[in-house]
Amino acid sequence: MFIRPVESSDVGPLLNMLKVSGQFDEEGLMHVRGMLENYLSGNSEELWFSAEQQGLAGIAYCAPEIMTNNVWNLLMLWINPSHQRQGVGQALINKVENELRHKHARLLLVETSSQIEFSAARAFYSKQGFINEARIGNYYAIDEDKLIFTKNMPPQ
Repeated sequence: MFIRPVESSDVGPLLNMLKVSGQFDEEGLMHVRGMLENYLSGNSEELWFSAEQQGLAGIAYCAPEIMTNNVWNLLMLWINPSHQRQGVGQALINKVENELRHKHARLLLVETSSQIEFSAARAFYSKQGFINEARIGNYYAIDEDKLIFTKNMPPQ
């Protein structure tokens, strides 16, 4: 497996992977496209990584939290279903964390849904050392809470 910063040639396959998942509508895909264009222009502190393993296996997107002191948010960790449970997610998290240590990050956040279909994601984040720190009720929709996981980033 090869993990590297996202390049312009990744945009099409990345958007297609998200579209096929059914988790993103057209508006969501346009938003992701805009974020990628901003990142690829070089005018962003954001981190985008892709994992290659016989094609696009997964992506990670992480951005600094505004008005904080070295806090970052892992806003997207998406693994192609054909590559799940093969270490791709862990490898992408490791890459993000290594990069954040170089940037002197002190805290990494991950936000996810309380819905049952996200239980594997929640278990994965816990296994990676994240702590379920907070819950915001009815955040995404009625009866769908936002769960916020945190991980302290020790200095290098």
